[in-house]
Amino acid sequence: MRELNYVPNALAQSLKGRSTRTLGLVVGDVSNPFFTLLARGLEDAATAAGYSVILCNSDDDPKKEKAYLEILARRRVDGLVLTPSQTDPQPVLDWARQSGPVCLVDRPVAGLDFHAAGIDVVRGESLLAAEKLVEHLISHGHKRIAIVNGPPTLATAVDRLNGYRRALTVAGLKVDKRLEREGQFSVESGRETTLELLAKKPAPTAIFATNNQLALGAMLAARDRGLRIPDDLALVTFEDIPHVADVWPFISVAAQAAASMGQEAGRFILERIQRHGAHHAQLKGGGAKDEPLHGRELVLDTELRLRRSCGCASASGGIFP
Repeated sequence: MRELNYVPNALAQSLKGRSTRTLGLVVGDVSNPFFTLLARGLEDAATAAGYSVILCNSDDDPKKEKAYLEILARRRVDGLVLTPSQTDPQPVLDWARQSGPVCLVDRPVAGLDFHAAGIDVVRGESLLAAEKLVEHLISHGHKRIAIVNGPPTLATAVDRLNGYRRALTVAGLKVDKRLEREGQFSVESGRETTLELLAKKPAPTAIFATNNQLALGAMLAARDRGLRIPDDLALVTFEDIPHVADVWPFISVAAQAAASMGQEAGRFILERIQRHGAHHAQLKGGGAKDEPLHGRELVLDTELRLRRSCGCASASGGIFP
């Protein structure tokens, strides 16, 4: 074996042992540091249990996501961790029934009864954190606050829009849909939609960008218009930018525990795989079947980190579960 550099065929072994010791991970945008940290958290949990992770990037494109789900099914991965980009729950349900355990991470799927389907969900708190960010802008005296958001089909975008609107309503401010923009969770979309908002008369005095890529785009748009943050335009967002925040803690954010989210998703999916294997062993041995394990949801705390971009003179913050 050493002389011929022989490597065992993992797929052939899996046909006999019913396990490839691999997990599939499909995320929306691997270039976003949030998903990089999430992937690292999952990898840490998987490696500790003797599993490997196959990482796939869907670009939040339902067609691309569907293609990756088919590839992972053919590769017989033991479990799937998915950041869904589609609103149709059927592909997720089909994968869970035909290919193995599923854990949704960061976002649920609208209309999916994950509890009944036995599908787990691990996500951060979005709605209340969004409301608190906008409340903070209002406390600085801002009345024309715009939102730069991602696709309205994604649960995180919906939650953050609802939190934005709720903060305005509670403060007695009108919800003006002319100050709402939606696009992709990308730098280019953030820049384009912010430039549209800044061209309005009167222009917004503050912007809530619903993720860090959109916030970077908003900062580029402000630079294009010769505006200073926060002197001319206040800015808040979701998610820190690792390393940048360490050397330049400037942007006020609602920070989710991305690595912990990946680790917890790993814990959930590995528990499912173990139970799935025990179930097959029982069937083969003629034993009684276990009671089905219903889907679980874990919502992790989001931390508010207030810095200069919103107008604060010094950093402060707090946890909003």
